[in-house]
Amino acid sequence: MKHYLIFIAGMAAGALLLYAIGFRSEKSVKEKIRNQLIEAISDNLSGENQEAEVQYVEVKGKKGYVSLHTGMSKDSVKILAGKPDKVDLHSTGNISIEIWGYKLKNNYLSDLDIEFRNGKLKSIRKD
Repeated sequence: MKHYLIFIAGMAAGALLLYAIGFRSEKSVKEKIRNQLIEAISDNLSGENQEAEVQYVEVKGKKGYVSLHTGMSKDSVKILAGKPDKVDLHSTGNISIEIWGYKLKNNYLSDLDIEFRNGKLKSIRKD
């Protein structure tokens, strides 16, 4: 009888522990999803999502003249314009900024700078 009670108590403790771990994991997943939704809503309100304001620019890259537009991925730009000569990485909070520099005419300073925010083309500066 004593072994039976120890077995039942162990089963109950295990079930309570499993419930507590599952509840905590579920709560952290809900919190993570909630934070992602808040971030997406705040990006839309602050104008970060500029799908409606796509701007096209024709620039001369290493592979000749190419047409780039805001919102392009880094891979697409690399295929069209070629590999950059210089890459600067910055991050502020949840925003990662990457600036690619191309040395077209000058061997020391970049003539073409392409800025990406969170992996999408944001702006282009040509000298």
